Amino acid sequence: MSLIQLVSRIHFADRVLEDALPDAIKRLKARRPLVLTDDDGQTGDRLERLLDALPADCVPETFPSLPVHPGKSEFKQAIRSLKAARCDAIICLGGIAALDFGRLLAASQDCGSLPVIAVPSTAADVGLGPVHRPDLGKAGRVEPPASVLCDPTLTLDTSPDRTAAHGFDALTHCIEAFLATAYNPPADGIALEGIHRSTLYLERAVSDGEDLEARRELLAVALNAGLAAQKGLGGVEALARAADGECGVAGRHGALNAALLRPVLQFNAPAVGNRYARIAEAMKLSPGADVTGALVDLGRRIGLPDRIGPVWTGANPLHQVAKWAAADPANQTNPRHATPDDYVSLLKEAM
Repeated sequence: MSLIQLVSRIHFADRVLEDALPDAIKRLKARRPLVLTDDDGQTGDRLERLLDALPADCVPETFPSLPVHPGKSEFKQAIRSLKAARCDAIICLGGIAALDFGRLLAASQDCGSLPVIAVPSTAADVGLGPVHRPDLGKAGRVEPPASVLCDPTLTLDTSPDRTAAHGFDALTHCIEAFLATAYNPPADGIALEGIHRSTLYLERAVSDGEDLEARRELLAVALNAGLAAQKGLGGVEALARAADGECGVAGRHGALNAALLRPVLQFNAPAVGNRYARIAEAMKLSPGADVTGALVDLGRRIGLPDRIGPVWTGANPLHQVAKWAAADPANQTNPRHATPDDYVSLLKEAM
């Protein structure tokens, strides 16, 4: 693929929400935005801050908080609310549920390509990565937000378990984007910088929810991951999206990544050349160090499982989960072609 596209108007600073949101609304000439949130957007005073930051002549329509995995009923309800209020923009506040849902909503034929303002409040996603929701008719690229407002103060007080899962997810996206098969040198550099920042600050952010510097750097990792993911992802993301529903990790996408990294990185090793050595360098590991082992150890130190067997609760057989993973768009840019049978083997190794 020859297209290289780095997109969106991005603001990044402490308490930038109060300064940048009025400017973004003004640029879009919006007066009736639909505000979408999820659990991560509803935590603390995040929604109150957003609503207070809107211009005085802006009358928002606030949609009820979205569940972890909003489906067709929420989608239809949101379209009805948007049309009834004659909304002219969408503001997404929160984590993956709100950011992905808002972008999908804006892209639907019923909404006429409304502009989106993404306001992430976790380190899992900033609204720039690919969206995989085949149940809502979309798998792959969705138009990026018109503006992304990265305010690290919105991520303060996130629980340690969610910080661990979300931060490790951003780290994994950087790793898989760097290893992805597409040719995108800028994305490679962005991904390596994200890996470096993550290994410096992820543990600090998990251990202290009030460490603003660590939160700021972890949100920067998420931004790097979103930008680098334009290149593509890989087998860990494909497996995680397929297996999340089979495990007790609702709302914590990324919680399985440490367990899945070991078999996937070992599977991909013959196809990546010297790229593991470059990842080791970004992580400041000694020459010849075991990158996979270091990543699994990092996951273990922040409380993530190193095996998926203990959290496996689903009723679907492994071969069905493997088929979902093989059909995921992330599998298309995995360094080594993986079949459903390969994914069955990888799942068994991760157990």
